[in-house]
Order: sequence, then structure tokens, then C-alpha cells
Amino acid sequence: MTNTRRDEAKRRAAALAAGRDIRAALRDGSLEQFQDISLSEALVLGLITQGVRKFVGVFGHGSTDLGEMLAVYEAEGAVRFWPVRHETEAAHCVSMLRWRYGETAAVVTSIGPGALNAFAGSIASASNGLGVYHIYGDETTHDEGPNMQRIPKPEQATFLELVKTMGRGYQLHTPEAVFTGLRNGATTVFNPVQAGPFFFLLPMNVQPQVIRACNLLEFPVR
Repeated sequence: MTNTRRDEAKRRAAALAAGRDIRAALRDGSLEQFQDISLSEALVLGLITQGVRKFVGVFGHGSTDLGEMLAVYEAEGAVRFWPVRHETEAAHCVSMLRWRYGETAAVVTSIGPGALNAFAGSIASASNGLGVYHIYGDETTHDEGPNMQRIPKPEQATFLELVKTMGRGYQLHTPEAVFTGLRNGATTVFNPVQAGPFFFLLPMNVQPQVIRACNLLEFPVR
């Protein structure tokens, strides 16, 4: 992450500290409506707009860019992140936050084995109708070929197929897809009849890509 990008993210995070939302920050002029924002930051902003400010997980090379963004936002008091020892533990933590305390939180993991660990834990939220977010790193959109992080099949989007067996999922194949992804996520996680886990897959090469003139009012509320 460049210093310029970090400084701009820090300014936006500070405007959203202490529970303030985007619309309030726009009204008082501490944020401008249209800004250049990376996919990683856009996802964080979108989740904050839905009231999600708690994140639990294990970072790795598949979630480095998102992890750096969460670190910036946590330093400014806009979100909290809890590192744990195992991804399945993270999945159970967010399930309990929703089940016992009514708080919606997100799991964050790296790619491949770590994501599979979190996915195993998501069965608790799926079987009990608990709306939670799961955010996994994913292989790049360049389809370089076999690697240790992908499911060993010569096909695209195999992790997306896997997570859809437990709930609903969306691969953020381009930065601008984040708005549709967040709308789909909200209708799953906050479904009043049958909520459940929603899985975001973030290809490593897409996470730092920038949405030009991103409209902050486009982030969907619950």
C-alpha cells in the first residue's frame, strides 16, 4: 500500500470513527461523495454501512491488502479486528456474536486451507439461521494454472462453487462488483425469515485495484 493511499484511507477512517456513518460524514463535509477507493477499502466501507464493524480471523498472503486496510481503520477507531489461532474458531466467534448478542460480524481468512477451515465452521451459522459474513482471499483472475491454494480441478471459480453449498457467495472479480455483492450479502445476512452466512471471495490481484470516483452513497444499507 502506498503512503498516499494509506493517508487517504486514514482520513476516511477517522471520519467514520466512534460509530459515525457515511451519510453523517457526507452531511457535515468530513467526506466527499466521490473518491478513488480500492476494492479492499470499498468492502470495509460497505460493511460499515451495514453496521458491521467487528472482524475476526487469521491473515495470510491471500488477504494481505484487506488486512492492511483493516489495520488503518482499526487504528482510527472505525472497526475492531480480533486475531485468533484458527479459522474455524473465527467462524464460531462470529456465529456466537450474532446468536448471543445480536451483533453482525465478519470472518477474514487467507486463501486455500485457511478458507476451508473457516468454511467448516460456517455450518454452525448455516444450520442455525445466523447471518454472518465470511471474507476469503481467492486465486487471481489471471488463471495462472494449478497452485496449492485452489481446489485441484482444472476449472474456474471452484471455491465459489464450494461456498454456495453452505449459503450464498459472490466473487469480487472486478472492484465495481462490490455494490452488487453487498446487496446480495445484505439480503442473506439480514434476511428476517432465514438468515445465513454470506461468502465474499476476493482475488488477490483485484483487492488493491481502484474504483475511480466511487460514489459513497452507492453502498447499500441493510
